Amino acid sequence: MIQGTTPTHIFTLPFDGEIIHDVRIIYSQNDKVVFVKNSEDCTIRGNEVSTKLSQEETFLIDRHESVEIQLRILTTTGEALASV
Repeated sequence: MIQGTTPTHIFTLPFDGEIIHDVRIIYSQNDKVVFVKNSEDCTIRGNEVSTKLSQEETFLIDRHESVEIQLRILTTTGEALASV
């Protein structure tokens, strides 16, 4: 990820997004949360969830370290799902 840019991240789900009640996308480095994108920061279309990062958010990322991204989803039936 290039610091100071505004990339859009798109995540493809193995199910239709209409079952999503709430979503969080957690960005972390070295086991520490750097920032979190919430439902209001995301667009859900079909089986894709997308979010656009701000310049400020990309400046928080250390370009010399790997970034871990986890999606956490709460479905309309109350199931709590998380990517690994």
